[in-house]
Amino acid sequence: MTRPDGQGEPLGILDFASLFASNIHEIKNQLFLLLSAVEEVSRETWVKEHASAQMALNRLDQGGAQIAQQLAHLLGLYRIAQGHYQFDIAYHEAAELMQDVALEIRPLLGEQRAAELIVEGGEALYGFFDREIVRGILLNAVHNALRFSAGKVRISAARDDGFLCFQVEDDGPGFPPEMLAEGVAQARLDLRRGGTGLGLYFAATTAALHHSQGKKGFIRLANNGAFLKGAVFKLCLP
Repeated sequence: MTRPDGQGEPLGILDFASLFASNIHEIKNQLFLLLSAVEEVSRETWVKEHASAQMALNRLDQGGAQIAQQLAHLLGLYRIAQGHYQFDIAYHEAAELMQDVALEIRPLLGEQRAAELIVEGGEALYGFFDREIVRGILLNAVHNALRFSAGKVRISAARDDGFLCFQVEDDGPGFPPEMLAEGVAQARLDLRRGGTGLGLYFAATTAALHHSQGKKGFIRLANNGAFLKGAVFKLCLP
């Protein structure tokens, strides 16, 4: 902001939260234009004839999508804190949502250590939730599972004690001990380390904002999954 005398506002009185939120929104718009250009190029005939070009464009597309997701998390948390976020709660099928997540992830499977993405359950299983928020949480969880998997990642849904629960499991080494505390995710931001835990913090915060009949949504982390014996991320919604 510029004062009438042409001088900028002193840093001490700038609203940095609003400034960052405004710039995040602009960065998201620019990123969308870049990803649209990548998609246009990927449809070119010469690209389809060169596997290396396809792989490079896939990496650009998926990397950009992950950046966009992180920016969306930051902007979403800001709007929630300001009381401006409008939840779009509607009735959705779990299986359809998981297939949508798998469709977005599958181009990565040939470039990551995980070679197989298994989708199980969720047919005729419905719940009330904000689809875009849950989709973003699951995408983030699957991306993380792909990074550490030895060969397989499984995403599933089931009804558990009155909750609709989505689960992402891999066959990797599991979560480090410091991320676990009696099976409950330590969902807090840690700005002192390279990884802030933004994805988990966003997941825990937005899950808890889904509530019904005195129950709130939650997330859980665990190791030694029943199917793939690795890390387990669980999102449960009332």
